[in-house]
Amino acid sequence: MPSPLVPSPRPRTTRRQPPLYALASRLTARDLWLLEMLLEHSVLTTTHITDLSYTSRRSANRRLATLTGLGLLTSFRPQLPIGSSPAHHTLGPTGAALLAARHATTPAALGWHPDHCTRTAFSPTLTHDLGVATSLTQLIQGSAPTGYLSAWWSERRCREQWGDLAQPDAYATWTASGGEISFFLEHDTGTESLTRLAAKLDNYAELAIATRSRPLVLFTLHSQRREANLHKRLTSHAALDYLAAATFSRDQLTTPAGPVWLPVSALSRRLHLAELPDGWPADRCPSMSPLAATGTVHPGSRPAVPPPHPLPPGHPARA
Repeated sequence: MPSPLVPSPRPRTTRRQPPLYALASRLTARDLWLLEMLLEHSVLTTTHITDLSYTSRRSANRRLATLTGLGLLTSFRPQLPIGSSPAHHTLGPTGAALLAARHATTPAALGWHPDHCTRTAFSPTLTHDLGVATSLTQLIQGSAPTGYLSAWWSERRCREQWGDLAQPDAYATWTASGGEISFFLEHDTGTESLTRLAAKLDNYAELAIATRSRPLVLFTLHSQRREANLHKRLTSHAALDYLAAATFSRDQLTTPAGPVWLPVSALSRRLHLAELPDGWPADRCPSMSPLAATGTVHPGSRPAVPPPHPLPPGHPARA
């Protein structure tokens, strides 16, 4: 039996891989969008891709197999104690070359490495990274009719923009009838102490001062007990003079799209994401508009590749 963490071999073929220009007639706008999403977020499971693409599991599996056969994707399956995990997909060598051509650069300049799939499969942060993706794909799934996710930046892009100040797990913008609200996401797996978790607010306070904004920081925690304990730590935190924070415990029988967000040092009831700007007094409400970059982009970071829209082409919200 092969190792469960070895990337799946490409299907054997007697023909060479077609040149990149020959793929122009074979790839759809949604295929290209998926490649951009994998460049941005490094790894997504078949479940994530199915949920994001608003398609059936069977259709997703069929198309993913085709893209893998073309070398556009690579995949692996981590071993689980019980049952089997979904396939985990990363950007393949042909996919990286194609995106490099689209952006007039090289795969290395995009941050892609030939061992990208192996490095991802054995990354100590894989579970955490997939948890971030799950939270945001669940938010996308349950979005309508309250609003939709119009931006989703990866941890890497956040680090390139604000790394000297704060390092969130993701940055996103939620668009609803009342306008836009942007937020930073902190996905807690329970491995860090609450003291260390609360200390992250100090960095966000520095970011708030640098960007002249009042950011919204959302914490997702694995249990309501840990959420309650974190609230006790955060309630009197000095950084709350500069930012707003809210929490969600993932053991609730609902998704992040519902009325699950509990503001810190404000209302005692849970709110929808779109309601969070009203969860604090007027002088302590989070900023509604997206945050500006601070000009602290790190040397050697990627060229100016725009982040992909988190919704696929053809989605009504993108019209």
